[in-house]
Amino acid sequence: MRFKKIIRNFLIGKDKFIASRAEYKSAMLRAQMAVTTTLVCLVYVGIDWVNGITIFNYFYLLGVTVSVISILLNRKGHYQVTSVLLLVIANFLAYIFASNDTYRAGTYIFLIVCCLLALALFGYRYRPAALFFCLISATLFVMSYVYEIKIFILSPAQQAQVYGEEYVRITFITNFFIATVLCVLIFFFLLNINHHTEKEILLKNELLSKTNEELDRFVYSASHDLKAPLSSMRGLIEIAQRTDDPEEVKLCLGMMKTRINNLDDFILEIIDYSRNSRVEIKKEKFNLLDLVKEVVDSLRYADGFENIYFKLDVPVDLEVNSDRGRLKVVLNNLVGNSLKYNDANKEEKLVELKTSYQNNSLVIQVNDNGIGIAEEHQPKIFDMFYRATERSQGSGLGLYIAKETIEKLGGKISLTSKVGQGTNFSVAIPTLMN
Repeated sequence: MRFKKIIRNFLIGKDKFIASRAEYKSAMLRAQMAVTTTLVCLVYVGIDWVNGITIFNYFYLLGVTVSVISILLNRKGHYQVTSVLLLVIANFLAYIFASNDTYRAGTYIFLIVCCLLALALFGYRYRPAALFFCLISATLFVMSYVYEIKIFILSPAQQAQVYGEEYVRITFITNFFIATVLCVLIFFFLLNINHHTEKEILLKNELLSKTNEELDRFVYSASHDLKAPLSSMRGLIEIAQRTDDPEEVKLCLGMMKTRINNLDDFILEIIDYSRNSRVEIKKEKFNLLDLVKEVVDSLRYADGFENIYFKLDVPVDLEVNSDRGRLKVVLNNLVGNSLKYNDANKEEKLVELKTSYQNNSLVIQVNDNGIGIAEEHQPKIFDMFYRATERSQGSGLGLYIAKETIEKLGGKISLTSKVGQGTNFSVAIPTLMN
């Protein structure tokens, strides 16, 4: 894995991020073709050296030089310039050697490779450029094979060396295998892009279906959760208007305040849901204990807070690198649930947060000794708008948002719970430690 990363960094630049997979693969192919051109030139240098031929060394040196320049340009992100440069030198060298071929060494096949390379590098998006270079390769074939136009003419002595039977045989074998390998690499690249594109389309279709289903459920449940407290407040206002009893008016106002607080909480959950689905992940380095304390402090005015003992088993110096805002939403939901569903019959009410590392993941556990969750409800507890108890005053969005948020971060959330004993939520997020 480390070797692959070294190769990647060498070919396209250290830790360079390319958003599109197709563009990333094209950048890799471009650099690989540049490296391959260098290796091919060196192979032919070796073959010519064994056969005592040095007349083509300047062309091999040109090919190596342009290939190195292409790699440097590719690392700088000048992708189209690199493509043009590679194709120009590949066509030029193929034409030079093809025009001096005796029709037996198979050099012309490299002009076909140039056509395939143009299609792969430019793709459908830049198809006019791809077709232009295909036309150039076809024109060079006609010039060298049909009209025998040469820009590099060999002397009789040089022709005797180049057209020797043994040299032609070795060159033909070499040309065949190198051209075959290059064609396979290019076709594999095109198949790979097509395969991953199909997978992405299928995944997006699945996500779209899921989103549509969730949207239908969301509209239905949200409209009910928004309408119910409004109807309740309308009724309370009418009661308050008909009575002259100050105590009864005060009671109505208190109940209306509760309904408004529930509405406010619901709107905040909708905002969290929307942000998680639409806003990109923003990683930053932060102290986990500070975040936990911030979450606990934000719940200070929740009902029953003063009767609950919080145990924070989090290292003081634990630094993590993740989306702080998203992790805060998750912890706020989990700790908030522990507060809401505490067991009034227990003298010592406990909420505990602790951390550990398992399988290269940071695990955050939120434990409580509250009323617990019945076993039949546990498989559905993370579903949208699901309420496991009549005691619930929430919308049923909290745990759903927590699960979706953790999955967005590439992690997992799970729970274990027993009625009357309490609940444990476990959140595992990969690669958070420096």
